[in-house]
Amino acid sequence: MAEITLLRHGQASFGQANYDQLSELGHQQAFWLGQHLRGLGQSYDRIVIGSMVRHRETAQGLIEGLEAKVPFEVHAGLNEYDFQGLLVPLKAQFPTEWQDTGHAKRDYYHNMKLALGYWMSGEIADDGNDSWQSFCERIQQGFEFSYKTDAKRTLVVSSGGPISVILGQIWGLDHPRTCNLTLQIKNSSTSKLLYNRKDFTVDSFNDVSHLLSADKQDAITFS
Repeated sequence: MAEITLLRHGQASFGQANYDQLSELGHQQAFWLGQHLRGLGQSYDRIVIGSMVRHRETAQGLIEGLEAKVPFEVHAGLNEYDFQGLLVPLKAQFPTEWQDTGHAKRDYYHNMKLALGYWMSGEIADDGNDSWQSFCERIQQGFEFSYKTDAKRTLVVSSGGPISVILGQIWGLDHPRTCNLTLQIKNSSTSKLLYNRKDFTVDSFNDVSHLLSADKQDAITFS
């Protein structure tokens, strides 16, 4: 039985010019996770990451906390969609549905959920690179690269979109439920899969045990 652990990156730089880098808190989340896993005696045979900066920084922070030496293998198929590439056509094509109340995070989640739904239905053709279908196909390629191996314990560092696609396929979810799943996945959370070389079982989902002590609960974030 093999274990594949899906890790969403730590908090990125929401609202900054360059989103694709961890915030100070995001670095801390990754390090705390590594420390937590070291305390549990966890180790990995492989670490596979997307090619985004926030994926690599998360993996580096985790490895530092884990006090381990495991080289990273990179597969760009595990990269996130371009959220601006979905929000821009949403505003242009569906202006009456666009929300701008001045509450940045609330407005973002409202608009992002709409954009994802229209992308999944094909009413938004692509994010500038991928249609919904081609996005799912490349995620599957990245996932297969991660699990089609003899490794017993593999860590996959990616983003909320790819992780929700992987889980959605295992659970047989339709598009609306996959969309909802995407927006639930917390920063630095892990979801563990068990793989018997034929089928997958979801052993845990959206686990943030490393942030559940009284002094860290304010560090639980979604964006």
